[in-house]
Amino acid sequence: MNFIDTKLRGVKIVEPVAYGDNRGWFMETYNEGEFRKNNLYYNFVQDNQSFSAQKGVLRGLHFQNAPFAQAKLVRCTQGAILDVAVDIRKGSDTYLQYVCVELSAENKKQLLIPRGFAHGFVTLTDNVMVQYKVDNLYSKPHDRGIRYCDPSIGVKWDINDPILSVKDSTSPLLKDSDANFTIKVLVTGVKGQLGHDMVKKLTEEGFECRGIDVEDCDITDENAVREYIVKYDPDVVVHCAAYTAVDKAESNEEVCRKVNVTGSENIAKACKLTGAKMVYISTDYVYGGVGDKPFEVTDKAAPLNVYGKTKYEGEQACAKHLDKLFVVRTSWVFGINGGNFVKTMLKLAEERNELSVVSDQIGSPTYTVDLADFLFHIIQTDKYGVYHCTNEGYCSWNEFAKEIFRLAGKDVEVKEVLTKDYKCAAARPLNSRLSKKCLEECGYGKMPSWQDALQRFLKEMGR
Repeated sequence: MNFIDTKLRGVKIVEPVAYGDNRGWFMETYNEGEFRKNNLYYNFVQDNQSFSAQKGVLRGLHFQNAPFAQAKLVRCTQGAILDVAVDIRKGSDTYLQYVCVELSAENKKQLLIPRGFAHGFVTLTDNVMVQYKVDNLYSKPHDRGIRYCDPSIGVKWDINDPILSVKDSTSPLLKDSDANFTIKVLVTGVKGQLGHDMVKKLTEEGFECRGIDVEDCDITDENAVREYIVKYDPDVVVHCAAYTAVDKAESNEEVCRKVNVTGSENIAKACKLTGAKMVYISTDYVYGGVGDKPFEVTDKAAPLNVYGKTKYEGEQACAKHLDKLFVVRTSWVFGINGGNFVKTMLKLAEERNELSVVSDQIGSPTYTVDLADFLFHIIQTDKYGVYHCTNEGYCSWNEFAKEIFRLAGKDVEVKEVLTKDYKCAAARPLNSRLSKKCLEECGYGKMPSWQDALQRFLKEMGR
């Protein structure tokens, strides 16, 4: 069989190969092994057949709502039809786009339509027979239709007066429908700060998502990653998992590189195989920290430590395999699900009334709730490339600590210390300012200030 991609991810034209002789011909109309060779995993459970006596019969646009959504493999065994699939998945960058394919007994083509798409066809001849497989049983309570002439979709049926059923002629417009499809998102590193908040955001917005961590899939195992992503078949992978122990990375470079570079490349390869988008979370540490101007996304990388080097190598490894890639560099993150500077300062405030905190490293604290909001926006677009995303404004770690104690009502004296006098295994950049011009250019606008973000985070913590 030949599998031909269309402009809609997952919708494919399937061309069986017919073998003929003096008696006629033979072909396989479905072969599970051939589908799996092409990374298509379907469990078809029902076969349907329709007969239309006249040219101009229009059936559609039909679908079943989740959890009884159906994928379809459609063929025309007598006569000819114009077969249509419409993307009705919220969050898809091809939302409301459609493909039309002529299927006929003569050309023997089939159309594979995944879940999340509305389907319909119009007969091009008299006496038309259509057969199709579905991967979920019929469920009357979940059976839905939308108007074939919905102007928000604008299918060009090339027919003025179609023959319709009462049901199809009275179907609602999509804007009035309760269609419940979304793109499917896989989030790695769900036990971390950003992974946790990304899954929370997607869930709150009603998007289909799954968060995984190392016990679900070891990203350093290429075969395991490929198998997992192929079978789950997400539209987007938001890759939050990483080795982030900056100082430990200096003495564990091999482990750090295996996670941050090899693991990320494994995900990129699997996304390439399935046609999924990928978001790679990177860091301000890819820059060298020279000067006092905000770094632009086009500025040269010059990481100072192993962690920064492996994160930049991870960017490059993903870009080598993927065009549909978002690289999002961020800094100084804090969130509810894991350890961070804010939690550390609050814990120390219970033990001490005086602290020394570095005063010459400048950057932007970033609340993972706000970062997840940006990621939620960007995955619904095709505006691929490198982004900087942090909360607005800049401060030193010393100033950050003072604001934490002020908002939390803690009486702690915060003394200044210079980086050169504060010994740690990994070198830190003095300048972690990131320019966020790209956020407005992609239509997102400015992030909230870091002070506002910190206030909301302390409230989330119950402080």
